[in-house]
Amino acid sequence: MWNLKLRGERARILADALLCVPNSPYQQRSLQAALGLFLDLKTKKALHRAHTVSASALSRLLNAYEWDTAACWTTLVQAQWDALLLAARRTHHPRLRLCVDLTRVPFSGRDLPFVRVQGEVYGIHLVVLYAVYEDLKFPVGYRVYRGKGTPSPVRLALDLLATLPAEVSRRFDVCVLADSGFESAAFLQGVRDLGFEFVVGVRSTRRTDHPGHVTVEDCKHGSWVNLANWPWDTLTLARVDRGERTFFSVASQLLPGDLVAREGARRWAIESFFKEAKHGFGLNRFAFPARRATSRTTSWIARVL
Repeated sequence: MWNLKLRGERARILADALLCVPNSPYQQRSLQAALGLFLDLKTKKALHRAHTVSASALSRLLNAYEWDTAACWTTLVQAQWDALLLAARRTHHPRLRLCVDLTRVPFSGRDLPFVRVQGEVYGIHLVVLYAVYEDLKFPVGYRVYRGKGTPSPVRLALDLLATLPAEVSRRFDVCVLADSGFESAAFLQGVRDLGFEFVVGVRSTRRTDHPGHVTVEDCKHGSWVNLANWPWDTLTLARVDRGERTFFSVASQLLPGDLVAREGARRWAIESFFKEAKHGFGLNRFAFPARRATSRTTSWIARVL
């Protein structure tokens, strides 16, 4: 009971800090209504469903008003890291898992900001970093992938990983989880340069440094392999059979194959987050014409989840 009261008190302090960011009482009232809308799990997320203020007032808050969105973001991020450090305060060598993925939020309509075609999907393409420690799960941040000629999803993911506070990096054993979309040598090397371990999915056609044309599909579950274009570390290979398909992943640590497979499966926590953001919170229904509104809405949905 004491722990629940303490959590409630921290939540109240955090809410008060956020509501102090807008410049006027009118904006503060609109922000309070927006928070109430996003946090009400029983209400579908649409502006006209907000209590105490009109849909037009919320639209002006997201589109027109000048208020420091970055200050809200910083306050929320710091609160999450503080909660994480508190949760692990009595644990020896706690393990923090950072899930990286690229998600596509389909939209319809023209002249919407950040919207483009990628992978046959017309919408916003987000690289998301999601933290998992025991029962504590939260999004760390996101970057918008803007298409050809801009930083790649791999580069955006590494930039997100680099934002991890030094205090968290020192306190936790960090392991990065990602699917085969991030199997490139640049990503693997970038993760190791940051001092993190990884479990990353790879394609069945990924070649190893064995003589001849030997791919990971030719190797046994739990075997040690070196990848052809990234031979710097010996990796552990895991195979997971799902129906007619076999999935492969490699780990930077020399672990049993079954343990690597279980570790890789923890990446699905970020898929649950995507499902809730798109369907429960209606991320694909917020189609605002202003870049500021799109950024603010995406940020709020990421944070309240």
